[in-house]
Amino acid sequence: MKFLEVNNLTVSFGNKVVVDNASFELAAGERLGIIGESGSGKTMIALAVIGLLPDSATASGSIRLAGEELLTLNDQQMSARRGNQLAMVFQEPLTALNPLMRVGKQIAQPLRNHKKLSRNAGLARAIALCTAVGLPDPEHIVRAYPHQLSGGQRQRIGLAIAIACSPKLLIVDEPTTALDVSVQKEVLKTINDLVQQQGTSLVFISHDLPVVSTMSENIAVMRNGEIVEQANISALFNNPHHEYSKKLVDLARATENKFNRFTIGSTA
Repeated sequence: MKFLEVNNLTVSFGNKVVVDNASFELAAGERLGIIGESGSGKTMIALAVIGLLPDSATASGSIRLAGEELLTLNDQQMSARRGNQLAMVFQEPLTALNPLMRVGKQIAQPLRNHKKLSRNAGLARAIALCTAVGLPDPEHIVRAYPHQLSGGQRQRIGLAIAIACSPKLLIVDEPTTALDVSVQKEVLKTINDLVQQQGTSLVFISHDLPVVSTMSENIAVMRNGEIVEQANISALFNNPHHEYSKKLVDLARATENKFNRFTIGSTA
């Protein structure tokens, strides 16, 4: 049984279609990378799945998680599932985090909401999660505010929040865009290790094909709101069918630094 089923998903803003009849499936524990240029619709798919589309957007089609249709759920129902069954790590954690709240409290919030942990138990779990995502001196980190942390540290806080309640589906949107190469590799390894340990299904979104290839067995290529090709990593690199996919592969192979930085065609 497929754990996540997206069928004919269309997302529009008035007459402007930003996702056009997108369909894909994900089994429990499976990984899918979604790749495309800025504005291709990748993030809109993620926001539709997690129920955080802007109010001005409309979505049609079907999104089923463990057999349950998500598009028909109201905000309160989706809120009960976010963090608990599915979670998302956003591209820019500084905008996703509350600037006026210590990060330890933000990590503990989903635990208090969904697991009903006490304040002290939530803080203890927040410290443990900081350790799990590779943050040094977690007792100090949990007392910090987002602006006091580096970009890599904030991204790890976002990941700690997302995995706090061990969701079965994790969506990660461009997690390394603003990070330098060494921090990128550390963050990607942390995501990979945690997903593997928890048996989590992963949707990994990026514009960077070498990065996606380290994180996902299968890839969906998006352009202008459409999924133009879906394939496993080896098939995409060895025999891309769509012209845009061919350009992405050629660019990845031609970019020497990226080619050396990651192992193309092999998950981390």
